[in-house]
Amino acid sequence: MLEIYTKEGWLPITNRQNYYTSYEYDGTQTLCFDISPSDEMYRYIANETSVRNEENRYLIKDINKRKTACTITCSLDMDDWHQNEPYLNTKDIAKFQTKSLSEILEAIKPSGWSILNAGIRDYRRTLEMEDASDYEVLFKCQEIFSVTYEIRTLDKQIVVKDPEQVVDKGVYITPQLNLESVTMKGNSKDFATRITAYGKQNEDGSYVNFASINGGKTYVEDNKYAGKAHPIWIVWKDERYTIPENLLADANKKLKEQAYPILSFEVTVNDLAETDDRYSFLKMGLYDIAHVIIDEHTEIIEKVIKLQRYHDSLEKNKITLSSEPQTITGKVNDAISILGNDGEKLKGSVLQQAQEMATKLINAWAEKGYIYQTQNEIYILDALPKENAKYCIRMNLGGIAFSQNGWQGPYSSAWTIDGKFNADFITAGTLRGIRITNGNNFNVDADGNVSANGLKATNAEITGKISGSTITGTLFDGGTIRTNDGDIGGWSINSNGLYNGTVKIKNSGITNIYTWADLYIIRLIIMGTVDADDDMVYHYDFNGDGKITPADYATLKNRLKAM
Repeated sequence: MLEIYTKEGWLPITNRQNYYTSYEYDGTQTLCFDISPSDEMYRYIANETSVRNEENRYLIKDINKRKTACTITCSLDMDDWHQNEPYLNTKDIAKFQTKSLSEILEAIKPSGWSILNAGIRDYRRTLEMEDASDYEVLFKCQEIFSVTYEIRTLDKQIVVKDPEQVVDKGVYITPQLNLESVTMKGNSKDFATRITAYGKQNEDGSYVNFASINGGKTYVEDNKYAGKAHPIWIVWKDERYTIPENLLADANKKLKEQAYPILSFEVTVNDLAETDDRYSFLKMGLYDIAHVIIDEHTEIIEKVIKLQRYHDSLEKNKITLSSEPQTITGKVNDAISILGNDGEKLKGSVLQQAQEMATKLINAWAEKGYIYQTQNEIYILDALPKENAKYCIRMNLGGIAFSQNGWQGPYSSAWTIDGKFNADFITAGTLRGIRITNGNNFNVDADGNVSANGLKATNAEITGKISGSTITGTLFDGGTIRTNDGDIGGWSINSNGLYNGTVKIKNSGITNIYTWADLYIIRLIIMGTVDADDDMVYHYDFNGDGKITPADYATLKNRLKAM
């Protein structure tokens, strides 16, 4: 639907070409289309005329008239936000002094408009602008509160969004599926590796800093990309900051923007999600993480900062991925952690694979996170202040603990001062000279002696008596126990394999047990590096469509995250 407002009411524009909408990172939109000067609807085309589709209402801002076609460019209809007299200086106005995001937006919103989700930012800031309209204040708040907007002009709503709270849904773009083309640009003109930050000046002439919570240092640094012998040092001062924690958080954010080259990727995508429900799992929006597989060796993992959606030609849709300041830092990642240098398929032991995956995880997070220190504790957090953090490593005299549920836990994994190590699972490795116990059900002493209630053992010598049990219908033949359908130690056994009510083990060894390593195997199958046999399809085809696709990758990833 594309309509224009006339004296006769809303009329459809049907004979248009190159009709698309560009969705920008800050929530603004641009609608464009071509129309012939000979078209009967062209007579209604004029600057500031209203145009609408099913998403929003727009105003015509630019008319580029040519002989055979005219290009019409429209912007969101935000006239309501310009109706009041601009503020000469906001620092002289009480409603802008030390206020929360919600308080500022509620104070400036036009009549009939509503603000949604502004409560995601509960800290207070002072807004300082000169000769600023309500519209300019609206977008200045994006900068000082690190938010973006979804703007709904038809419903007159501003929805506040946190662009950092992105979810990697496992959306893949591959040459075999939906990748049409990709181009890359990069620059490092504002490059820096160390930033000294100062806030508001105190009465004694000193400035607010974060040395007390940053190991005595008034600066933050990151030299991982450049590896230079000396720091590239800049000073940043902003007297709006009175709280050291806020100054430290934003200094780290600014550093991430400047310590890495700015990379941007424009990707043309055949948007299958818009044309075929079978590919709904590939649907992506602003701020989503996209995996663009260029070839079997190279993968781009970045946030979507711009969408260009062609309403009549979805195969022309474009997305822009970038590591510019408004996005997460990212680079082109060589897939050497999954593929060998010669492109061989994944090989090696479980231990080797686990080591590779651990290395990949540690390296991936090396450019993220914040260190927060008190008198008695050290925190490594994914966000500041610590109350906003989801991922946390906490160290104090009690030990070191790991949480994916905030700084107060629960801590599913911990190594405590009394020598105890608690973990959800140990992926691989060797345990030596230890005792293993699980109450009265299973015990291994330091000498390797095993005692258990219900035991399956292969090539083992059992000393003692077997008593108190009934063994029927079973043939003992050369140390092998063979049975028809039956039960062993709570496991049901039949010709297909073993089952205990939760875990299934097929004769082939395929199970319904999954680890993070399975994600990489699925990725290799999607890339065509590993050929999936029938057992693999059985193991990884979660949606039952008979093949392994990015949808199965996303399903398993969400399942593992919930564990």
